Parts: sequence; structure tokens; C-alpha cells
Amino acid sequence: MRSSKHVLLSEWIVITVFVVMVLSTFVQVVCRYVLSFSLPWADELARHCLVWMVFIGMVVALVRGQHITVDILREHYRGRLRRWALTAIDLAGAILFAVLLYGGILLMQLTATQTTSGMGIPKSLVYAALPVGAALMLVEFALRIRRRFAGAPD
Repeated sequence: MRSSKHVLLSEWIVITVFVVMVLSTFVQVVCRYVLSFSLPWADELARHCLVWMVFIGMVVALVRGQHITVDILREHYRGRLRRWALTAIDLAGAILFAVLLYGGILLMQLTATQTTSGMGIPKSLVYAALPVGAALMLVEFALRIRRRFAGAPD
């Protein structure tokens, strides 16, 4: 099955953020242990990259089937009952991510005037990973439910 644009975008963001995280950590280690000085921003950059990688990577893991699941529904139920049970699970997940989207937006509003200590960037930019990741998950849940009722296999 061909990946949706939001999944491809998520994969590229995760790859890019991972590369930035690894490079900033490598530079920090070289500077600290070889050149005997520390970069005040490198540690913070790696931490922020990890946050973005986790929240954007959620959708990639969901699409690839790498999230933890209870397989009894897939193995035990068949036909319409299975479709409705899987849809109920997706709707429960969608409710969770709708709450995370709302909470993430509130968190961004609360931290709109604050900046990070090492890099001086707005904290709301760091915390934006939560609502962005939640929105991507909501899109994927909606697409899964639509595909399921259009007759595509799970």
C-alpha cells in the first residue's frame, strides 16, 4: 500500500531530526573530550530533537504496525464484528490524541513567552511537537477508519 503524504513527511522529519540529534551529540562529545570546551546549546538541541522524533515518529510506527497491540481481536473476530471492534479501538485512540492535541495547544500558549536556556528559542516551538504529532495521529486514525469501511484489508 502506498504511504500517504503525511506519513512520508513524518518519515522525513524523523530522519532529519535523528541526523541533527546524532550530529549535535557527536560535536558535543568531540568538543568536550578532545577540545576541552563545552557547547551550551548542543545538549539542548539533542534533547529537543528527541522530543520531536518521538512525537512525529508515533504516526510512522502506527502505519508500520509497530505499536503494541492486543492481537486477540485480529485473530478471534471476523467480518463485521472485527471491523467494528477495530474501529472502536481506533476511535478510543483518536479520543486520546484529540485530548493530547488540545493539551498541547494549551501548553504552547502557556509557554509562548518563555525561551530555552541554551538556544534561546521559544519553548512553545519545542512543545509544538505534541499537537503536531497528535494531529498527524488523528489524520491517520481517520484514514484507517475510512479504509476499513471502504473494504481495504487491515
